[in-house]
Amino acid sequence: MVLSQGYREYDTWAWLYNQTMGIEYAHNQLQPLETLLLPRLPAHAKLLDLCCGTGHLTQRLLQNGYCVTGLDGSEAMLNYAHQNAPTANFVLGDARSFALPDRVHGVYCMSASLNHIMSLSDLQAVFTCVYAILEDNGWFLFDLNHPAQMQKWWIGQIVEGEIRPRFAWYLTPLYSATTDTGYFQITLFQAPVQAPASPRSSLWQGLKQGIYSALTLPWLTRLRLKVLAQFDAWQPDWQRSTLRYDVRGYPESDVRAALQAAGFSEIQVSTLDGSTPVDANHSAYFLCRKSVGGTE
Repeated sequence: MVLSQGYREYDTWAWLYNQTMGIEYAHNQLQPLETLLLPRLPAHAKLLDLCCGTGHLTQRLLQNGYCVTGLDGSEAMLNYAHQNAPTANFVLGDARSFALPDRVHGVYCMSASLNHIMSLSDLQAVFTCVYAILEDNGWFLFDLNHPAQMQKWWIGQIVEGEIRPRFAWYLTPLYSATTDTGYFQITLFQAPVQAPASPRSSLWQGLKQGIYSALTLPWLTRLRLKVLAQFDAWQPDWQRSTLRYDVRGYPESDVRAALQAAGFSEIQVSTLDGSTPVDANHSAYFLCRKSVGGTE
């Protein structure tokens, strides 16, 4: 999920990501891998999980018989990855300037990790590194949030979040079409360590925890997000903090040009379900091939 060695702000996010989004995203992103990438590769293929985060998706691929190396720029993320996928090989490195001792059959970079790359030249540097470590005729799959989609959905409203017994969090994305840049902000609440409460206070806290537990039901998602928006009032003694991560939206034409400049061909762009063209309701999945001497 993280893109440059020494990005300490991602280290701060690691423990929360490991317990929440990392698990969910690994489940969601297995489908495009199984649909778009893995059928094109040999059995037990060697894979690179680029921007692997806490390694949950790495472990899913290992369980399916693949040989997987994970690369990430956050040491804290990789500490969790070693726990979640203990038989994988993990590398601390920068997606824009990495190399591996051995080539791989396929590379994937999921959960819109490459939107964290903040310039087109740096994005092309990522593609060049990927091209170099792929076997001839190897495949590269990644997804991106694109400007039309971000302009529609990244409007400063809470889009997801959870309430746990000792912490709560929510995510708010914002995007500027003028600059093609934006950010998402994680707002985090953590319960204080304190002496045992009075019986009356304990009863009230128990009632609130019951409400929070009920709000995990999928059909109560909208209500859960409303509660999170007012969580300062619900839990005024919980400590609040924020984490902010900058992103950039890339038009499809720019991404295609950068892939071609790096040497890739057979560039395909679709939604998660394989539909084309990509529209404002969906992120874009890019699949391309290292065909030596080939053209698109």
